[in-house]
Formats: sequence, structure tokens, C-alpha cells
Amino acid sequence: MPYQLFWGDIHNHCGISYGHGSLERALTLARQQLDFASVTGHAFWPDIPTDRETFGAIIDYHQEGFAKLHRDWDTVQDTFASFDDGTSFIPFLSYEWHSRAYGDHHVLYKGTHGPLLGGDTLEELRQSLIDTGQPFILEPHHIGYPLGGRGINWDAYDPKHSPIVETYSMHGCSESDEAPYPMLNTMGPRDHNSTIQAGLERGHRFGIVASTDQHSGYPGSYGDGRLAVYATDLSRDAIWDALWNRRTYAATGDKMAVGFHINEAMLGGETHGSRRQISLSAEGSDFWDTIEIIKNSKVWRRWAPLPSYTLPDMHRRLRAKIHIEWGWSAVDQDAAWEMAVRVNDGEILDCETCFRGDPVLRHEQVEGVAETIPHAVVEQSAQHIAWRSVTRGNVTTRHPTTQGLILHLEMPVGATLTLTANGYTAEYTLADLLTGTRGHLTDGFRSPAVRIHRAVPAQDYTFAATVVDTAPERETDYYYARLATRNGQLAWTTPVWVTS
Repeated sequence: MPYQLFWGDIHNHCGISYGHGSLERALTLARQQLDFASVTGHAFWPDIPTDRETFGAIIDYHQEGFAKLHRDWDTVQDTFASFDDGTSFIPFLSYEWHSRAYGDHHVLYKGTHGPLLGGDTLEELRQSLIDTGQPFILEPHHIGYPLGGRGINWDAYDPKHSPIVETYSMHGCSESDEAPYPMLNTMGPRDHNSTIQAGLERGHRFGIVASTDQHSGYPGSYGDGRLAVYATDLSRDAIWDALWNRRTYAATGDKMAVGFHINEAMLGGETHGSRRQISLSAEGSDFWDTIEIIKNSKVWRRWAPLPSYTLPDMHRRLRAKIHIEWGWSAVDQDAAWEMAVRVNDGEILDCETCFRGDPVLRHEQVEGVAETIPHAVVEQSAQHIAWRSVTRGNVTTRHPTTQGLILHLEMPVGATLTLTANGYTAEYTLADLLTGTRGHLTDGFRSPAVRIHRAVPAQDYTFAATVVDTAPERETDYYYARLATRNGQLAWTTPVWVTS
């Protein structure tokens, strides 16, 4: 049976421990733009600091959060079960175990029910979970922090129960010590020995994933981390099989469709031979920046595709993607939006939502979040799409809180796209948008604004290459792909391991 691509976030936080927003809201938001998700409660920290004079506030809010989750665990499990329709969205139960000595992990259960079990050491935690007989995954996350700062302890890592490792979240990127998105939280900077590449160099084999680790209950928050899996269908068994067998890759936000094979093995797999035929295919949502194949933690091949910048015949039908972004309102004032797009000829093939949650990594950053569903597509047809949204201005000039969606269109180059936003109207041909981005203030100076990004034709958001490597370097070499688009979005595939 052929594999299909599904998207999820299996590490997000809300108010079930310390965090913000209800579990019901978080799972409703997850269902908007994901196929599967988990919302994780904080539960244990066996080696929490004991110096109350220095760490009193940290001790208190963790212990209060743990107690809350333990007290309400039955209700949490029942809520997960209530969102399990078995066909269109798969919720997974999870909880988190902190450790300075071993690094933070979350326990992901296959089902919607399971016990809260801890342990003073990672080995004790693993054994207590094994003893239940229930299927589980013990996933290390934000691994790049230094050992002792809740970064991973590769000496204690066991792939038998940790088949996937989180490489990206709001904490930053743990691929390598030189990767984009450094660790900036109070737990310290990245350390090479705690990275994905350090683990691969030790000979560990694991799937690469991303999740948000966001604390305002918005699973799949755009730009904060998502994971893709190749599964036979959207069912609990099939998604679990994909996670367990490492058919995964990590993405920051854009739902890039990535295929990576070496000989007969797909990402996450293993193969043999000194001749390695490597096939890489990808469909992104923006112009490509760089596409790389990494061999044994070093760049082995790199492509930097140049945009076509060609304007086809005005009557020719063209496939293109257009990112529509809105926000730029006052930081301390909500802006409500009613928006729509209509094409006068052609077709809206698909819509990829780029909805963001409140940018909360630490619980004390905000006092709470509104119990609302702030963004939603309310109508969609082949020629028309309408949506509503609530935004605030960008918190800093380096962290966007704008919202967006990406329209996949097929239309004549001379056909017209009409955008309406709170009564403001802008109209452009596809030819206009192929030449550059358009920005609009909806009501004069310092009013909320809309950006219609430059249209990206299909030849610029797709990529395919086949290359051959006949130079083994080790008894077992590993290869993975790293992809970046010009809008700053990235993806990393799980490796393929090849034994000579």
C-alpha cells in the first residue's frame, strides 16, 4: 500500500499543568491545521533544584503545575478520548518528565489513556513504562542545551523506546551547533555534544521530528515546529507505525512535501551497497534558497535554485502559490478581520493555513490567553475563500505575530485575484503578483495591514534530483536532506543508513 503524508505536533502545552488555555481549545485548534496531535502536561522533575533562596519561584510553579496535572489526570484522558473520531484527527496522550542529568523527555502513549509514571533516573522511567505493557514512545526534546541544562544525555539514550528525537521547536534548532535558530532561553546555549549530529556520529539511529513546545495551547503554531509522517492511512495504528519506524521529517512551518530515498530505502530506512542512488523530491511553498544532502554530518551536495523570473504568455494557465499575510496592528489592541479572496478565472486548488498561537515559551510571559478560536476558514470553493482572524502587532521586530494562509492556484496569467479585508479591496492579475509583493494599509497610517507575497510559480516551488554516490566513507554511512526556502522556513528529513 502506498504511503500518504500527514502532519502533526506531538509536544505542545496548555493550562492542564503550567501553560495557558484549556485542553478542549488546544485540541480544537490542532484539528484546524493538523492530522494528529498531542498536548503535553508537565508531570515530573526528579532532580529539580533545591536551593529555595535562588530557585524558589521555579520550584513553586513547577510543583503547582505537576500537582494540577496529577489531580486532573482522569479528566485529561477523557478529554483526549472525546476528540478521537478515528478518521479525520488522531489525538495522542502525553506527559513530560524533566531532568538536568538526562535531558527532558515526554512520554507519548499510543492511545488516549495511560498512567502518570515517573522515576528518579531515565532508566527507572523507561522500566516503569515497560512494565505497564502499553505502547509508548519516550521522546527527547530541546536536546541542544548543555548537559546539566536539560540537554540530552546521549550516554543514556535507548533507541528501542525512543525511535524519534525532536530537532526543532520554539526553543530553537538542535540539528548542529551552527544551525539556524539558536537556543536563547535561560537554560543556556547550544552545545555540540547535545545535538542531532552528535547523536548520529555516535552511531544512534532515530527519526527526526519537530514540534512547537509552545505554552499557549496552539498545536501546530506556524513557524514553531511541525512533523510530517509517511503512513498508510490516517489511523492511530498507521500514524504510530510511522513514528515507530522513523518515516518522519521535521519542518519549521511550511508543509513542504519531501521525498528522500536511497536505492530501495525511504527516509528512516536502512539499505546496503557501495553504489547509492539518492533521489530527492520536494514541493515547498516559496522560492527555494538551498537544498542540501548531508552525508555523515557534512554537506555532500548543495543546490541553490535561481528563481525563473519569467512572465509567461498572458493566456497561459499557470500553477502558482500565493502567501497572504495580515496583521501589523497595535501590540496592545486586538484587530478583528473579515477577509476573502476571489479569482475571476481559474481555480483555488488548496489552502494551507499559517495560523500562529500566542508566542509563549515560558508560562510567565503572559497572564493567560483568550478562550476563543481566533482564526478560521469559514467558506471555500474553487473560486472563493473566506476567513476570519484576530491579530495583534508584532511583539518584536524579530518575532512575527502576523497570520497567513497560502493559496495554491491554477489560473491564466492574465486572470484577476481580488482580496477584500475589512472593507478594503485590492485587485491584481497573476501577472502583477509574479513581478513582486504588494503591501497595503487597510485604513491609512499605522492601521492594520495586508501583504500579498510575490506569486511563486510551480517550477520555483518544486524540486527533484537524482544523484549517485559510489564512495563509502565508513562501514555505515548516513544521509539526510536539509531544505530551506527564501521565507526562512526549513525542513530536515530523517536519515537513510547505508552499509557497504
